[in-house]
Amino acid sequence: MKSIFLMTVIGLLFISCQKDQAQIVPEDKTRQDMTLNDSISFTIDGVKYAANDRFSFGARNRQINIKPFATKIPNRNHAYETGGNWWYGERDSLLVEYNFGFSGNTVIDIGFLNKYSVLELRETTRAWEPKNEFKLQLGLQKFMTDYGRENKTSGVFLKTSIPEKSLSTFIPMGSIAKPSPLDNHIQDDAQFNVLKFEKLEGGFYLLEAEFELNTYDQNNNKFRLKNGYLRLVSRFRFND
Repeated sequence: MKSIFLMTVIGLLFISCQKDQAQIVPEDKTRQDMTLNDSISFTIDGVKYAANDRFSFGARNRQINIKPFATKIPNRNHAYETGGNWWYGERDSLLVEYNFGFSGNTVIDIGFLNKYSVLELRETTRAWEPKNEFKLQLGLQKFMTDYGRENKTSGVFLKTSIPEKSLSTFIPMGSIAKPSPLDNHIQDDAQFNVLKFEKLEGGFYLLEAEFELNTYDQNNNKFRLKNGYLRLVSRFRFND
């Protein structure tokens, strides 16, 4: 009799444990992906820089393959007016840019630009954006090395600062009318590897990437950026 009673108690305890275990449900993966902090980090000369407060998002168009003209072109918007010239890009193509600002023990801006034919774009109240969703392919990415200059390239760019230095992965800003000793090969030995570009609920995408890049200060001095990691969630739309 005692044996039967003991077995019954053990059985009830087993069922109770099963019920308790069934109530411990892992958090929904999509919700977890959405709620984890966006972050970016890297090292320069052995010093780690990290930022997990994403404080800004920007989206815009840029003209591409910009060239100087001695006179204005009627019925067209110029990209720049400098050096006694008006500068215009291709008539039938545009760059679509999405950029993100992070703050931490430094400020970091990272952006992504793709080239599109105007036939692949639709006009919004803010600018032109892809008719189809903006996507990043897995694997190694190209670099936007002449950002804010001729815009012959497209891809990833990064800006940041270290004590007394402003650094960028593109040719440092200056007048487009003045040639730079740097060229569009400055990232030939660098890499930006997209590990994940996964669609989540609500039209959001989860982006994860590792990177090792060259950055340059205003005097064209090179600083190698290592152990880079990026995680962010975004719609990659102008109304993000």
